[in-house]
Amino acid sequence: MLEVEGHNLLLLDEPTDNLDLDSCEALEAALDEFEGTIVAVTHDRAFLRRLDRFLLLEADGRTRRLPDADAALAALSGTRDSGSGGR
Repeated sequence: MLEVEGHNLLLLDEPTDNLDLDSCEALEAALDEFEGTIVAVTHDRAFLRRLDRFLLLEADGRTRRLPDADAALAALSGTRDSGSGGR
């Protein structure tokens, strides 16, 4: 509905939280077709791997670009080997 109305930015906070598998797959299919920018906050590892750019918002307000999903997952788990590169 949002895309039909001309919106080109989606802000998603835990979009797959509390969805069953079929609903997650339907959401992911719809997002694959979306032709705008999607900003998502998620702890869902499978959903995270579908994304292509990653930012880590530090507690002190700094923002770091992460090179890939593996670096983002490492950052989520609290390990310090989360890279500093980016796309």
